[in-house]
Amino acid sequence: MADAKRLSPQSSVLSPSKRIAQIELSLIRQINALATPLSTNLGIGEPNLEPDAHFRELARRATDASWHYSPNAGNVSLRKKVADGLPYDPKTDVCITAGTQEGLFAIFQAFVEEGDEVLVPNPGFVSYATLAKMCGATIATYELEPPDWELDADALLAKITPRTKLIVVNSPSNPLGSVVSESALRKIADAGVLVVADEVYRELWYDAPPPSMSGLGSNVIVINGLSKSHGMTGLRLGWILADGALMTHIIKAHQYVATCASVFSQALAELIFDDAEWNASWLANARSMFRTQRDAALSAIRRELDAEITPPAGAFYAFVPVPSCDTLTFAKSLAVDGAVLVIPGSAFGSMGEGFVRISYAASLDAIGTGIERMGRYLRDRGR
Repeated sequence: MADAKRLSPQSSVLSPSKRIAQIELSLIRQINALATPLSTNLGIGEPNLEPDAHFRELARRATDASWHYSPNAGNVSLRKKVADGLPYDPKTDVCITAGTQEGLFAIFQAFVEEGDEVLVPNPGFVSYATLAKMCGATIATYELEPPDWELDADALLAKITPRTKLIVVNSPSNPLGSVVSESALRKIADAGVLVVADEVYRELWYDAPPPSMSGLGSNVIVINGLSKSHGMTGLRLGWILADGALMTHIIKAHQYVATCASVFSQALAELIFDDAEWNASWLANARSMFRTQRDAALSAIRRELDAEITPPAGAFYAFVPVPSCDTLTFAKSLAVDGAVLVIPGSAFGSMGEGFVRISYAASLDAIGTGIERMGRYLRDRGR
């Protein structure tokens, strides 16, 4: 039998789809790829939370659960716990996902198509605009202004057009750490447009629990999970809350992306929710730890970078001004020559230019060392 004809890398058979060819790995991942063993990493958005002995025991117990498929939307027993105290029917209004990223992908696939317009925050998390682009939609932005980065609901609503299919709201914000007020959330929900509320950082707050969009309307889809609050980033466990009429379409997309979320992670999540006293203590300790790290970061930013920023109200990010008009070049140079990883603000939209995102989800030593190196790097180059 003759050998099959070899295809060259330029062959159209091997060419990627247009939706993939038009995007690239996020700048977050590109910067983190520059890490060396000597780098101080203040770039990756991953909590420095490690499971205590009890948490590990819960994980051990979770291995006793079934290893077979769950329903596409997740085990009903977990959906009941996720919906507890909320105005959602666990049988029809809850879907357990393989992390919030997969949940966002399923939502966009379910509702966004070519010719639609998607409103995303600027600055805002990198996935929102990319997911819209992959669906062939037009990306529109609503601007968040320094120094407080508050969301102006009236300005956002003025951006809505007949083509607007979906609005994304993220509170607490990645990369800003800012929180959207309840009055603003209600105004957005009342506009009647489909809204996706990304609340994955909602359990990480400093002064008061952030308001939620849960129950604000049948047009609102809320997404959350345990990745950030419990340091479970690698276990991929999130969920979506939405009216059953919307959820039907989301579950169809979710089925073809993931079939179902990890049954081990689902079992662990149930044990976490069942152990209410331990869980409350875990969350309180996590908030306390991040508060200490936030305060250390803000102090170092004042001392080393001569910058004063509004203290983040949630999450674990500081969005810091730097004397550079090209923050991508700055961040790459800092990673290579200064051995510090931070994310250029331009990764999050045009309003992020002139800023970098510093993640203080790191040890106090790493926070102090990284920001000191950053300050020295700037001083050596005449700022």
